[in-house]
Amino acid sequence: MPIERKFHAITNRGKDEIIVLGPDGEVSVGKFIARAAKLAAQLPDHRYVINLATDRYHFILGFVAAIIAGRCTLMPPNRQQQTVQQVAGEYIDCISLGEESIDGVERFEIDFDSLAATDTDVAVPKISSRQLCAIVFTSGSTGTPTPNHKYWETLRVGTLSNVELLMQNVTDRVNLVATVPPQHMWGLETSVLFPLFCNVAVYHQTPFFPKDIADALELLPEPRMLVSSPVHLSAFLSSDVAQLKIDKILSATAPMSAELARNLEEQFDARVVEVFGCSEAGILAKRITAVEEPWQLSRTFALEVNDDVTIIRAPHLPEEVILHDIIEIIDKGHFHWRGRHQDMINIAGKRGSLADLNHRLQAIPGVVDGVVFMPYADSKRLAALVVAPNLETSDIVAQLKLGIDSAFLPRPIYKVPILPRQETGKMARETIVELFARTKRSRATKDGDATDN
Repeated sequence: MPIERKFHAITNRGKDEIIVLGPDGEVSVGKFIARAAKLAAQLPDHRYVINLATDRYHFILGFVAAIIAGRCTLMPPNRQQQTVQQVAGEYIDCISLGEESIDGVERFEIDFDSLAATDTDVAVPKISSRQLCAIVFTSGSTGTPTPNHKYWETLRVGTLSNVELLMQNVTDRVNLVATVPPQHMWGLETSVLFPLFCNVAVYHQTPFFPKDIADALELLPEPRMLVSSPVHLSAFLSSDVAQLKIDKILSATAPMSAELARNLEEQFDARVVEVFGCSEAGILAKRITAVEEPWQLSRTFALEVNDDVTIIRAPHLPEEVILHDIIEIIDKGHFHWRGRHQDMINIAGKRGSLADLNHRLQAIPGVVDGVVFMPYADSKRLAALVVAPNLETSDIVAQLKLGIDSAFLPRPIYKVPILPRQETGKMARETIVELFARTKRSRATKDGDATDN
């Protein structure tokens, strides 16, 4: 359904409210809009912007300025030079924003000192509902990254829907720390768009290591919210960080175990909310993972399942979306998630799920990280890469045999120092296969790996 042309304010917040906790202190909505409007007038006349800013405040400023100027922000699946160059080659009329230069891409350097001196008496810009504001690329975890077009109506209504689903009864300002980059859909929805339409002030840095996450949270007054992923949260929980109060933890990008959710709630006196969504449609549902298995669907969306194909519909989406997940509908507002279609495997006539196998592998005591995958399209058996410094591969195999059919035992299992996870915690299939091939070649001269048999 075509989006009806209307104009809506770029934020619904009062000018004196705090939107960002920046490097120089609190930034009010009024100051932010004035700076974004000034930056919009300075942007070169290019259709596309690749926003690579690592400082979240700088990213939000550039993102909003691009919208005000009528530009479209390109959001590659990662910030690697090769990936950005590939996207820039497909959308040639573009510039980049951010601290680093990309070979072959014109970089626009923002004068933040000039913007900081800007007068705050600026009218809030109104944006056409049909304006193309962003093109978000999927992570590539199941194949080639694909572009998704985000119009202002899609972003605005989607964010209001997310606020209703995840931020009920918010009266006091919530201070948010995010470990996920703003260039990813999960980071964009929560740490960029939330502050525009909800009483949220976002911290400007993106902490990665557990101590850095704890330090960032301790800098902020309560109530505090942490937006993260199971990989980051598991490492955070296992670290020796000081006791601190986190009012709400939002997790996405990968399935979370009920055990991890319960441990996080107990350790940080937090409410852990797991979020389900996709790049194509955004946030769709939530659950309190510590005590709930079914997902609660946002009232904005409707799901329909026909022959294992799940269709997503919503008024703010320009067209219906095919969800690449297996859904079992309970009622109009609830469903069970049964895995991704790409995760379903058939070995020796037996069906299994890679998501389930990965969960079992990562739950083994002593396994820091791991992934089970089908190495090649014509493979007859699975393989695994595992980070487990204090375990032998035979120990891992023994533990897996306790819970899975022998047909699904990965052979070979290779131990590696680290897995090539992106900032969101996801891994592109291409990088997994490349690491597997390199590891296999490096061990080709060694005699008999027991897990190859």
